Amino acid sequence: MGALERRFTIPAVLESVEDACEFAANEARAAGLGEDAVYHCHLSVEEVCTNIIEHGYKFQGQDQYIEVVCVSMPDRFTITIIDNATPFDPLARADPDPAAPLAEREGGGWGIFFVKKFMDSIAYKFEANHNQLIMEKRLRGG
Repeated sequence: MGALERRFTIPAVLESVEDACEFAANEARAAGLGEDAVYHCHLSVEEVCTNIIEHGYKFQGQDQYIEVVCVSMPDRFTITIIDNATPFDPLARADPDPAAPLAEREGGGWGIFFVKKFMDSIAYKFEANHNQLIMEKRLRGG
């Protein structure tokens, strides 16, 4: 079996984020991921899309979009989230230190920190004037 690609586009508004999450979760489930991995995909899509809407589009994305591309392969499942907001690599920032005392922790970076923990790999590229965040889950026994 080769790769199966499915795409889903939402308006870049908070009210549409859950639709993107459900799409990714359903695709992950269909690809054969277990429920924990499906949940990780759901949470990761929620975090990334919310960040794009909040920081990339500054809550002004009514006329913008976010595309979620899911690709199922025998050995892995990838979710690519594509937007045309200002170029921004969320992976360029150093991870926050979970061992630091609460009073010394900075506010940002925690969402992507957890996405890195939830997914087996994550990469960023800016291509054709679009941000692309590629997240991958490996299929066990695939």
